[in-house]
Amino acid sequence: MNNDSERVLGMLSEGKITVDEAERLLEALSGNGKGPDTAPDSYSEPQAADLEDDEKEAPRRRDEREPNWLGPGIQMGPGIHVSPDVKFPPGSVIGPGATVREGVVVEGVVKIGAGAVVHEGTKLSEGCEISPGAMVGPFAAIGKRAKVSEGAFVFEKAKIGENATIGIGAQIGKEAEVLPGGRVPLGGQIPPGTVW
Repeated sequence: MNNDSERVLGMLSEGKITVDEAERLLEALSGNGKGPDTAPDSYSEPQAADLEDDEKEAPRRRDEREPNWLGPGIQMGPGIHVSPDVKFPPGSVIGPGATVREGVVVEGVVKIGAGAVVHEGTKLSEGCEISPGAMVGPFAAIGKRAKVSEGAFVFEKAKIGENATIGIGAQIGKEAEVLPGGRVPLGGQIPPGTVW
């Protein structure tokens, strides 16, 4: 997690900003929100001169948007970054701008929202959902049908049990565990190494 995201979550936990404001800030930080530097709502066709300069980079950009190793039957948004060693079953959904790092183990159909980040070595179980803007740290484990809500952070080696829900903007500390069916409230903070 970068320092800007930590500051946003800190302001949320201190009550300085609302959940809606935190979501918008986290989206803007991840490049998915509508901030001052984002593209306009309307799209105009590129000019011929622009195409000449961009032709050399076009294959690289196409590979980033539509990785061909993911296989058929997977819904993918533009701008995703998925490590070639990660295999998704048909029916999985990967939202725009999502990142899935190397060594992630996908054990069934999953949903990864726009701008979400799943770090290396994480295990994603059948039916789990990583919501837009959420971050799952390295070597974490997300149980069957568990949900990590918008802007939530699951830190390194944390375990989220089957059917558990991590609330919007919540933080699950390093090596902490949320038991099956557990509900962490909006903005909740589970200290490292604890069991919830």
